[in-house]
Amino acid sequence: MAHESSFPQSEWQNEYLTAYLKVMKLWKVEHQSYEVETSFGTTHMNICGPENAPTLILLHAASVGSAEWYANVDSWCKDFRILAIDTIGDCGWSKATKKMKKREDYNEWILEIMDNFDLDKASFIGHSYGGWLSMNMAIANPDKVDKLVLLAPAASIQSFKFLIKLGLKMPKLPVNISTEKILKMMSAGDFQPKSEFIDLMDVVNRNCRPEMVFPTVYSDNELKSIVNPTLLLLGDQESIYSPLKAVKRARKFIPNIKSDIILHAGHLLNMEQAEKVNYKVLKFLNSD
Repeated sequence: MAHESSFPQSEWQNEYLTAYLKVMKLWKVEHQSYEVETSFGTTHMNICGPENAPTLILLHAASVGSAEWYANVDSWCKDFRILAIDTIGDCGWSKATKKMKKREDYNEWILEIMDNFDLDKASFIGHSYGGWLSMNMAIANPDKVDKLVLLAPAASIQSFKFLIKLGLKMPKLPVNISTEKILKMMSAGDFQPKSEFIDLMDVVNRNCRPEMVFPTVYSDNELKSIVNPTLLLLGDQESIYSPLKAVKRARKFIPNIKSDIILHAGHLLNMEQAEKVNYKVLKFLNSD
């Protein structure tokens, strides 16, 4: 079966990859591009850090690809071997040959990637949609997850409220809203990511049509089943749901959780307050 692109025309795919590579130049550490063949297609990832260090799998927010970790990897890869994965079926360098139809498909896909590297277990960091995927793994395969870091996970704990602001019943890209407006809604104050990342988001906003399973809110019992040490970080100006309500529910049901609200940050907290987020993540991951 031919590879399926999230872009309806090849020139738009090329435009995305050009923008993606410009963001990758912001990575301050030596890294390599790597591909893994899975039953769902070819998965692209960016790898950095010592080969003999514990493995840390990074799962990005929807549509922006693993390039989004430019403000974080230089800090985290000193202690960890990082596999920053481009989610298959999403905009990015990965190419799907089989559509993801249910939550279980993502777990199967991640397990195939782990098998490729002979990984019995890894820690996970997930941002937004990647947070939903990381929780999905911990619920279904707790023995494969060491520690779990959730950065503003999409749905998962609280239902979306930002769709109302966008005037949408369900997010479907591209949308007729400017990249500038989306960034303003998703960020605290007047924060602006690097111009290269804004350009990447603009290409996504105009041209990307990902085929992904829509993130849902996990039940009380599903949250209770997350037994892995978990860190939840949310910005105080989070826009997709109430950060206080999300923290309250997470603390109530996830047994082994630590949480914090990052001041002066919105949904892009790993970029907006990179130094604070990087420090808290490393402190958590390196703790006993």
